[in-house]
Amino acid sequence: MTAFLLLSLPRYARVLFPLLLSLGAAPCRAEPPILGIKEALRLPAYLSMTLSPDGKHIAAIARKGEASKLVLIDTATMAPRFLESKGSPMTNPSDVDWADDTRLAVDADNGVELIDLSGKYLTFLGSRFIGKITPDAAGNTRILANRYRTPAYIARITLKTGESEVVNFHMPGKPVWWVLDGNGDARVVSTISTAIWSDDTSITHWYRAAQDKPWEKLATFGYSEEQWWPQSLSRDQKSLVVRSRQDRDTFAYFSYSLETRTITDMLAGHPTQDIQVPDAEEDGSFRVVATAGMKPSLEWFDPAWAAMQKSVDAALPDRLNFIEGKLTGKLLIHSVSDVDPGQWLLLDVPSATMRKVASANPEVDVAAMRPVQIVRYAARDGVSIPAYLTLPAKTGAIKPAVILIHGGPAARDGWTYNPEVQLLAARGYTVLQPQFRGSSGFGKAFMRAGYGQWGLAMQDDISDGVRWLVEQGHADPQRICIYGASYGGYAAMWGLAKTPELYRCGASFAGVSDIAYMLKDDSDTNARATGRLSMNILVGGAGRDKQAFEQVSPLKNAARITAPVLLAHGEWDRRVPVAHGRKMHKALKEANKEVEWMILEKEGHGIYHEDNREKFYGALFKLLDRTIGPGAPR
Repeated sequence: MTAFLLLSLPRYARVLFPLLLSLGAAPCRAEPPILGIKEALRLPAYLSMTLSPDGKHIAAIARKGEASKLVLIDTATMAPRFLESKGSPMTNPSDVDWADDTRLAVDADNGVELIDLSGKYLTFLGSRFIGKITPDAAGNTRILANRYRTPAYIARITLKTGESEVVNFHMPGKPVWWVLDGNGDARVVSTISTAIWSDDTSITHWYRAAQDKPWEKLATFGYSEEQWWPQSLSRDQKSLVVRSRQDRDTFAYFSYSLETRTITDMLAGHPTQDIQVPDAEEDGSFRVVATAGMKPSLEWFDPAWAAMQKSVDAALPDRLNFIEGKLTGKLLIHSVSDVDPGQWLLLDVPSATMRKVASANPEVDVAAMRPVQIVRYAARDGVSIPAYLTLPAKTGAIKPAVILIHGGPAARDGWTYNPEVQLLAARGYTVLQPQFRGSSGFGKAFMRAGYGQWGLAMQDDISDGVRWLVEQGHADPQRICIYGASYGGYAAMWGLAKTPELYRCGASFAGVSDIAYMLKDDSDTNARATGRLSMNILVGGAGRDKQAFEQVSPLKNAARITAPVLLAHGEWDRRVPVAHGRKMHKALKEANKEVEWMILEKEGHGIYHEDNREKFYGALFKLLDRTIGPGAPR
């Protein structure tokens, strides 16, 4: 369970030659003011941008107050203008794609609609825009979209005529995954044998050589078996690109021969890091994948594009640079880092000139942010635990630290700008973010080592990180607090109960307080069969009884907590219902413990309203200051 989303990878593109550009360079100046809660946590001015195929416009999703709006930027003048849909009730657009040079597919509250560059409503596309496919024989642009909420109902639409036809499946079983060719025809479909996911579910991959050919079975796997999943057809259509852990610990991309029906060559992989799913080209093939390491990197199938990426990275070092566009025209670069929420830059390839388009949060002083280090430490059983370490600008005799725990737990932190980390570092706190066993992205063995280990080895990994931090001289053992959200909130509360000697305070937002109750509460996770199944695997529900869960539940061990606690929950939380917080607050009060309890109105599994962010983080910093800050007793 995670309350805060990790950075999602934007669209990719590339550059061919070195560029001379310096970001964030500035002359010597007076010490900047401390980073404010409002400034650091302000919703991004821009959420996403995408360049038109002809390079003449940039379409963007921007913030206007707490609402989102569609913006169109002229790349010649860099002049932005809000683009309101004319003829439809489009509200809160969340994503935008170019259908062609003059039409946009806009995903909003009411679904996906097609508009032109004046904002004129053209047609309703459906529930989801899938993407462009190759033009028809007459050269007309075609797109794919989910017409309705049924996942397998895919429409192939010709933009010029508005004609639409359904992509035919006619499969034995329930389709859950498919691979389409450049024509938009379903060539590979994955089905499940049951109406809902369960331990008895089997997954079958089917293939057909053409739209009018019969389906052939490629492979069948049980739910718990190691599987491969099809990603795309190769350009010559003689093989598939599949994602698998074939004889290895981490996910990689392989070639699957359609002739021999076997996995053959590895196309892209890393020995210790999973490979993430990339964007597909219009013909359904892939040119790039991304590693999920402590600092992600891009791996290209095309050597020319790999050289382009290398050039951009050399010009913009110590950053993650995602690029889209055309090599012979303009490239839009989305550049982010551990100290920068992100900025977009437009490169004109022929003239080798670059202009800044916008910043995600212009109020963040990039030069004043603290770099995030990648470290490792040994857990008590010898397992190597990766972590992120951020040190404040000034460290003296007093070295307070905050252990910041991510949600999930089958998730992870990332090497990117984290406003919580920067707010803490700006106030003089060292921040350690342990990627305990069970975190995702580090391979099968590391992930599965966390199964059934809530409150046990997973918590020990966090405790061992605290001890490592002290041994390295980064923290005063008498000035350490623990904080997290969702699963991180659970780990914070359980850390206070399991190892009270380690912490002087703790804070939990949206934290699970009772594991046994979590498996039967009215959360959105339990509303789905796949959610119930996944949670039982994560906590080891099949092999542990109620008493075992009680032994590692903060609610049942509130009396063991000795440090002050900040407890907060969103009133509308569906992932971890607010009852978890209410029960924990009651248990702490009955045990005569020091606790501050707040219910954040109109919030769910995250804090999105500015007044609530000010309220929660203001309370958090007050708690830290009085328990481990410079003026706190040792």
